[in-house]
Amino acid sequence: MILDNPIREIVREQFLPLIQHILPPDESTEDFDKSPSDSYHYLQWKQTGKRHYPSYYQRLKQSAACACFGGAVTSSYFTGEPIVEWWDSWRFWESLAAGCVTFHVDFDKYGVKLPVMPENWRHYIGIDLDNMQDTVDRIADDPGILEKISMEGRQWAIENYAPVPTALRFLEMLGFYTPQMGQCQENESGSAALSLSMELRGINLIVFPDWTRPEESWGVDIERVMRAIATHPDKSKMTLLVDSSNISEEDANLALSGVAMNLLMEEDLDVSDGPQISLIGQLSKIQWEALMPRIHGRVVLENENRDAIAAAGYEEIPSYLLDCVTNM
Repeated sequence: MILDNPIREIVREQFLPLIQHILPPDESTEDFDKSPSDSYHYLQWKQTGKRHYPSYYQRLKQSAACACFGGAVTSSYFTGEPIVEWWDSWRFWESLAAGCVTFHVDFDKYGVKLPVMPENWRHYIGIDLDNMQDTVDRIADDPGILEKISMEGRQWAIENYAPVPTALRFLEMLGFYTPQMGQCQENESGSAALSLSMELRGINLIVFPDWTRPEESWGVDIERVMRAIATHPDKSKMTLLVDSSNISEEDANLALSGVAMNLLMEEDLDVSDGPQISLIGQLSKIQWEALMPRIHGRVVLENENRDAIAAAGYEEIPSYLLDCVTNM
């Protein structure tokens, strides 16, 4: 196969020199034949044709952006307009999942189609090959836009292309699933709901209070966490999920309302101005699996429901002490 206008060569020669003073490139690569020593990563390395590199994923997590260009520019057979073929690359999805800004061509301009389309300058940065300087100027004028795109892009990818939504979309294509099915709470066969009613945002944290302990124990824990969230500079982007699997929803709502009222009256903190606080009751396994990728971390409490944490699998996600949340 001969590609007359490979995107990566065009970008390397024309775009990277323009943007390197803003985003210095890191062109280090992994050794294709050097196998990981860890047994899990070795299995993934073998199953992906030697394309699984833990060190590469760590670099992605620590990078501000990633060049994910692939394919070649050609002309549409029907209109003669420029289109990009064979555009897909693993780096496009890996960088979205890692939370760094994903650079590619402008999908809308170059005829790239996906089941759920990302929005340019919201979920990724798509460059116009005829006007690359415009992309560089826009980033230079608004450096903060990179952080916004990284958060929005990761959330978009998880919502639409994580295993659960991808599987459901495939089942829908085959006629075995409709979106209405996911809105049921329990059907007669006992299958669990697939939809989640809580409002999730760019930063989602979760806590597991031990409601079985005296009120003064979990009350202090909840108050400290809510105070940290309510005074955080990014509170408008945050959701605090509170596990209520071993307490009635009514009692949990009363408890949270009481803590919020105390903060409002004693410290003049309006916890409703910005952060979202949602209760999580009993969830099925598939609901926990759908929710897990959206959670950025668990806030450690002095009095925690360890059984609920283990049952939900949240021992595997990052955990933060309260001081770390305040300085996040």
